[in-house]
Amino acid sequence: MGRATHAAAGIFFTRDEAGRGRLNTSYFLRAVTLAAADTASRPYWRRSAGEPFSAFGSTVGNDAGMNLLHEFGPGIRHVVKSHGPKFVARIIGDRITHK
Repeated sequence: MGRATHAAAGIFFTRDEAGRGRLNTSYFLRAVTLAAADTASRPYWRRSAGEPFSAFGSTVGNDAGMNLLHEFGPGIRHVVKSHGPKFVARIIGDRITHK
């Protein structure tokens, strides 16, 4: 649970030059700007009032999910590969886990 929390919180907090944890304001400004630009690109009669908040939440959720995938992806790949049938492993080889 600690690894998952640390991976997901990595987008919210960063470390400064002194090593202290601080809010990742540059990330939040970038996410808000993207959400506002996406909302502004549609005519006012085709957008709802909650659309910018939805776009911001989707951006943050997607980035947190990608951090979790990068943290746990190698372990998941290892478990999936080790539980597959042996004949499939002989046919496919290492193409599943290596790029």
